[in-house]
Parts: sequence; C-alpha cells; structure tokens
Amino acid sequence: MVDAKKIGVAGAAIVLVTLVAVFATSYMADFETARTPNTEDETKPLHLKDAPVLGSKDATITIVEVGDYQCHMCKLWFEETRPQIIKNYVETGKANLVFIDMPFLGRDSTPASEATYCADDQGKYWEYHSMLFTYQEDEIDGGWANANRLQAFALNLGLDMEQFDKCMITDDHRAHVNFNMQMAKKEFGANSTPTFVIVGPTGEAQKIVGAHPYSTFVSVLDQML
Repeated sequence: MVDAKKIGVAGAAIVLVTLVAVFATSYMADFETARTPNTEDETKPLHLKDAPVLGSKDATITIVEVGDYQCHMCKLWFEETRPQIIKNYVETGKANLVFIDMPFLGRDSTPASEATYCADDQGKYWEYHSMLFTYQEDEIDGGWANANRLQAFALNLGLDMEQFDKCMITDDHRAHVNFNMQMAKKEFGANSTPTFVIVGPTGEAQKIVGAHPYSTFVSVLDQML
C-alpha cells in the first residue's frame, strides 16, 4: 500500500498505484467485482454492497472515494473535479460513485458521517452529503458541523426532524461509520483524505491519493472503459 502523506494542490505529484497484483494475491476475494446479470450485490465490490451508490448500479466502473466531511482537500475535489466526473461518467452510465467515511480529523467528523446515514433513512443521503461539503468551513471543529448545524441541514432538506433527531441521539449508524473507517484503512490503504480507488469491470483497480484534477481521473477511467 502507499504510505500517503498530505499533499497540497500546487505542485502535487500524482500518486497513482496499480493494485491488480496486490488484490490478486491478498484480499481480491473481498474486493472482487465479477458481474453476473441480475445480481445486484455483484455490481460493485462486495464490502460496498450496502453503501449508497450515486449513478447506475450497472455501471462497469466504481469510483470509491474515502473522505472526511471536515477535509478541506475533499471539499476542493468536490467543487472542482467531482462535477465533471458526475456529468461525463456518472450521468452517462459509465461509472458510479461510492463514498466511504474516514472521520479522523476532529470530533465533529463522526457525527457528520452519521448524519448522512440518518438522512439516507429518508432517501436523502447524497443531498445531505452535498450539503456538508457545500457549507464546510475552514476551521476543523469550528462549529459548522456541530449538532445544531447538522439539524439545520436536515431541516433545510425537508427531513422528518423527529425521525432524524432520534436517529442521531441513539447513534443508529455509529457502527456503520466505524466499519467504514476500518475498511478505509485496512482494505483501501487510506492514510489521508481524499483517497480514491477506481475499480474496473474485471476487478482491476487503481488508487489515486489527493485532490487531483479531472484530467488525472480521465486518464484512469478511459483506460478501463
């Protein structure tokens, strides 16, 4: 696995590692993407089968994003690169997108991740996901993702607030978030955010560390199509 360091945007070197051999010899069985017609669980990596998917579940490529909602580089990628990927690959059915939580930057990171799954209970996962990155502020644990703000985001999305509040108070999705955290580290080798693993139609996978521009993703995605 790559020992990823934090990398800035300006002058950041591309960290792109082909993982085919690694998967083939270690945990490929857990990360296999063999596709069988009419079998929903096999349209993406096995450990991702319960994750919300943006785009068609039948897409031949899955883009796994490992991130923290307080990660500034994740917000940069969300604003500058993600829209082009959504337009040219997700909306065209070529790829789908899955987000794996790695909430390690501050105390508000885990509740923010939990809130997305409480929103998912009401069919608003991706809307809440986008809300968090849209309104992310510079200071980690600066209050922008505290309990009151998480409630406000839910209210703005028209969620049933009684259901949302109960979900948050009882930590309905804490185990899910913790599982994602461990999977991000152990299975995807993520040591920083954002980290991406792009899985192709035959199980080949490539890893991108950092908020790289659209052109980096194009070079990987087009090779897999």
